[in-house]
Amino acid sequence: MLKDVSDFPLIKQQCRTCPFRTDSRGKYLDPVLVANIQQRCLTESSQICHYPALSYKEQTHLCRGARDYQLEIFYRIGMLEKPTNECWVKTQL
Repeated sequence: MLKDVSDFPLIKQQCRTCPFRTDSRGKYLDPVLVANIQQRCLTESSQICHYPALSYKEQTHLCRGARDYQLEIFYRIGMLEKPTNECWVKTQL
């Protein structure tokens, strides 16, 4: 079931355990997980940051890594003027 995250703020930077972080070679630590999140955040909904759940706290922000991916893809296909948060808000994606 999808949760309405339209009013969730975006976390300012990737959390310590963000799946979108890469190793010293630029590779995702769990490429299968990242591929699943990428597919979902392009076709269903923005990704909620998982970090608070690791401490049994409420999840209240959107994932920075997933948003950066969305910005880049939506910019490349022409839906955004620039791959920025400001253009995201202006376009109301």
